[in-house]
Amino acid sequence: MSGIRFVSLLLLLPLALAAADRPLKADRSRSYVDVDVKATADSFTARLEAYELQATIDDKDRVKSAVLTFRFADLKTGKAERNAGMLEWLGGGEPTGRFELGILALTPSGQGQANGNLTFHGKTAIVEFPVNVVQANGATVITGEATIDYRNWGLKVFRKLGVLKVDPEVNIRFKFTGVP
Repeated sequence: MSGIRFVSLLLLLPLALAAADRPLKADRSRSYVDVDVKATADSFTARLEAYELQATIDDKDRVKSAVLTFRFADLKTGKAERNAGMLEWLGGGEPTGRFELGILALTPSGQGQANGNLTFHGKTAIVEFPVNVVQANGATVITGEATIDYRNWGLKVFRKLGVLKVDPEVNIRFKFTGVP
């Protein structure tokens, strides 16, 4: 009989471990994703106006997983013509992106490094960047900044009229405020 109990406990262990992780829901009023773009004539910041963030935290409020998915149509630059040009440059249609957290290494103060896979334009590449994760008023606040070179995803340097050029390195700044 004790053998059956032992096997039952082993079978239930993964369920107990998974139950310890809780979903973290982004508070959109206190969260943002901004992309800083340098261009020959007109540098600008685009804001990701819609996205889906699926994240979990453990019983000690540590981030265990995170997946961010988005549509490039929801990345707004402030000018409709520039938005349309970006979508065309990405190949047209409904281009999407996805970031999946790999490793999140933090000091006790909440500062650390994160890495993961960023996928868009049909290619996936690893990105690594500094982050800060703090607990405040019952919320988990994750901030970070990464500079990526869009050529790593098979995109050519954006040029217009042979004179205007968009720098291939873009800076992504984000803040996610989540509540369990």
